Amino acid sequence: MISIKNYLLSLGTCFGLLLIFSFFINVLNFFDIINRNAYKALIIFSIVFICFASSFILGFKSNSKGYLNGLIFGIIIVLLFTIISLVFKSFSYSSFIYFLVIVISCFIGGTFGINKKTTEINQ
Repeated sequence: MISIKNYLLSLGTCFGLLLIFSFFINVLNFFDIINRNAYKALIIFSIVFICFASSFILGFKSNSKGYLNGLIFGIIIVLLFTIISLVFKSFSYSSFIYFLVIVISCFIGGTFGINKKTTEINQ
């Protein structure tokens, strides 16, 4: 199994990139460079992509079972997002679907990460 250090490093990378991307997207929205629908789509796409990339890195660092590491990483992120959403607003069904997409993205990222590592080792 992978160490806690790698999970924490991936979580730090994920939340750091989320802060940076959110800042730039909010600046674009503040100056009316993008419209409201593009703003929502960019926020969702950036969160899913960053979770995928962080899980990919975690899977690449693992020795085996990248899918399991990605799934655990996705569940950790969803638990943190759920706590944050319960503190600031109520939980809804659309949030559940959104969190499910994040878990699936992390699962796929971990799977691709371990597969990338095995193809580099075999070459």
